[in-house]
Amino acid sequence: MKTLFRLLALVAVCSSLAIAATTTAPKKPAAAPAAPAVDTTKFKTGGCCEKNEKDGKHCTHPCCVKAAKDGKVCEKCNPPAKEAPAKDAPAKDAPAAPATK
Repeated sequence: MKTLFRLLALVAVCSSLAIAATTTAPKKPAAAPAAPAVDTTKFKTGGCCEKNEKDGKHCTHPCCVKAAKDGKVCEKCNPPAKEAPAKDAPAKDAPAAPATK
């Protein structure tokens, strides 16, 4: 009978320790996914992003932050370079060539 009470006490202590260990353990936060790398060669010379990057910081403009989350460069602050028109194609502002018969 004495051994039965000792066994019950041992079971009670072990189970209470097991419950306490599972309920009070701090949960580890999930690692945040790394932001995609931004192509810094597309930064406008003298622009906000380039200045901050030289200082070792990230630009804090909302448009730049949003673009950086997508791994892109803000097109408002860093407009893409315009392509040169083809030599054979007429310019948009050029008058139409007269029709010949």
